[in-house]
Amino acid sequence: MKFDKWILSFTILLILFIYVLLRYEASSNQIERAIESLSISEDKKVGKKHFILIGQEYDNPYWKSVNKGAKDSAKKYDINIEYVAPLRTSVDEQLKLLEKAVASKVDGIIVQSIDNQKFTPIINQAISKNIPVITIDTDAPDSLRKSYIGTDNYKAGIQLGQTVAQMTSGKGNIGIIIGSETSESQKMRLNGLLNVIKQYPNLHVIDRSSSNISKIQASLQAERMLRKYDNINIMVGISALDAIGISNATNNVFDREIQIYGFDGLEETMKGIIDHKIKATIVQKPYDMGFKGVELLYKAIHGEQIVKINHTPTEVITIDNVLQEVRH
Repeated sequence: MKFDKWILSFTILLILFIYVLLRYEASSNQIERAIESLSISEDKKVGKKHFILIGQEYDNPYWKSVNKGAKDSAKKYDINIEYVAPLRTSVDEQLKLLEKAVASKVDGIIVQSIDNQKFTPIINQAISKNIPVITIDTDAPDSLRKSYIGTDNYKAGIQLGQTVAQMTSGKGNIGIIIGSETSESQKMRLNGLLNVIKQYPNLHVIDRSSSNISKIQASLQAERMLRKYDNINIMVGISALDAIGISNATNNVFDREIQIYGFDGLEETMKGIIDHKIKATIVQKPYDMGFKGVELLYKAIHGEQIVKINHTPTEVITIDNVLQEVRH
């Protein structure tokens, strides 16, 4: 029986590997064209300003929503906007794209800063060349960036913690999956969450692990955690793919009920709530981030003063309001 389960698990992993490989091959040419387009010549831009949006992961639904907002805003302000991002989350690849954008002398850059220390020098270099930079989703507060647009991640972490405390009546043992231990936004959410949990003597964090912004890793780490600690009955995901991965992991753990809480409003997360597999999620507004990013860059290059910090709202989604959110 155990051997059969091993064969089944191996087969599933092999299929997933082949799927990822095919996706990589299908997408790589598209990404390369996007990167090469950063060298677009001035004569092709004829009268239009040229902005670059650098995301975290090219096909990530969250960043597709950011891109849609940016494109809609670009139409309004008659701007050329290009979206580029690594195929898979990679600080080094994002930094290369940022350096390429600066070298190409674009008119404005919108970028997510996963690592404040690494991104700050390049952002400052862009500013020194009169290229305005706006950080989005994750800030580089030590840089000379013109503005930050995104969630107040500490408050969002508090909101997540309060949701967990309320829906569990302040009792339970918690396992936490965080997307990245180096991301400032992730750490701020975690700190907010933990500061709420410590106010409840009957809520205990048992273990914590990183998914590296991967649904598969979130699932593997969650299953490891649940099998190691049979008293964990609450799982909390800090990044967008974590709750989905956790939900997949619980399909292999049948001896107890696990309450799952997550972050962001991906389609799979919404379905998980509808199917009563995920209790709640904190939803950000990525479309608004993209739209506002282009708008503020436009104002910056026209000499207007712009606010340094622009927080976009978050919302708690549960079974009570999930259908309304999906329709929206």
